Amino acid sequence: MNWISIIVAAVVANAIGYLWYSPFAFGKSWSTLSGRTMGTGAAMGPSLGLTVVGSLIEAIAMSWFVSQTRVTSGASGALVGLFIGLGFIAPAMFADAIYTGRHPRLAAIVGGYQIVVAIVMGAIIGYWP
Repeated sequence: MNWISIIVAAVVANAIGYLWYSPFAFGKSWSTLSGRTMGTGAAMGPSLGLTVVGSLIEAIAMSWFVSQTRVTSGASGALVGLFIGLGFIAPAMFADAIYTGRHPRLAAIVGGYQIVVAIVMGAIIGYWP
């Protein structure tokens, strides 16, 4: 396992989340569809900390998948991330949306972020084998 690539992938995932959920991207739609006001809810420190921990766990798992597939390039790593996103993340998010009654657009925003992050993590980790 390349810990540098894992840490970089986790940091980049959080940066993507910051941009993804900003008012300039999907933040306003997410806020409207979820019925929550941006910046309210749980204290920011613990939420951010747990998000970083989750990103690290996801990057460690992605590193394992990339190593098992013997990927040695960013493009191949991105492909592994795409398959994980479409094969594991999207179906789980879709089932969650069905059973919780989540608006399809909200599920697409949240799921889309997770799929993009999986692709980017795969690319970063694949680039640094």
